[in-house]
Amino acid sequence: MKSTLKGFSLTGLMLIVLSTSCASNRTLHVWKDEGYNQRLRKVLVIAVAQLDFMQKHFETGLCDGLASRGVEAVPGNKVFAQAGAKLDREAIAAKVRELGIESVLITRSVSSEDVSRLYPGGVDIVPAGYYAGWYGFYSESFAYVPVSGKAYDAEFFTIVTNVYDVKSEKLIWSSLTKVKVENSREGAIDPFISALMKQLEGGKLF
Repeated sequence: MKSTLKGFSLTGLMLIVLSTSCASNRTLHVWKDEGYNQRLRKVLVIAVAQLDFMQKHFETGLCDGLASRGVEAVPGNKVFAQAGAKLDREAIAAKVRELGIESVLITRSVSSEDVSRLYPGGVDIVPAGYYAGWYGFYSESFAYVPVSGKAYDAEFFTIVTNVYDVKSEKLIWSSLTKVKVENSREGAIDPFISALMKQLEGGKLF
């Protein structure tokens, strides 16, 4: 894996997940805006992926996890026809208004070869590039280089999941998780979502 790559789309993770068989994940950092004390009620879930079935699989799992905790969650693939394509900001904003969405959850992978290169000096900070608004975080992911499917004995990916408040467009919660994919086709997905739900619950967002 070349160190010159800035990051990977979620497609890279999903392709490897489908070609391998045991997985584990480790939480690197969780942050919450302490001034935000509301519970999640209606959330638009967007997983950045180039392949339609990859996006659907991931978004469905996330929405099921949220729904089981009393949160009304809408998968992006149900409201946007352009799977794998970069969506226009106004198209997303219009759908958010139409559906009465209060929060936007966006998840995507970034290069995990060396976490310190992503966040020099450690990860105990709020990434400045993520804080300003949900669309910047979403659209930035399309500048990263996709990874083609390939089997590895053990491969690590770092998944960033951000939750934004629609009204203020501010980042209210962020998670950085390192996922290890090893000898499993589906093993990395469900444990990651389960861990993510526990993190959100710990942040009193349910």
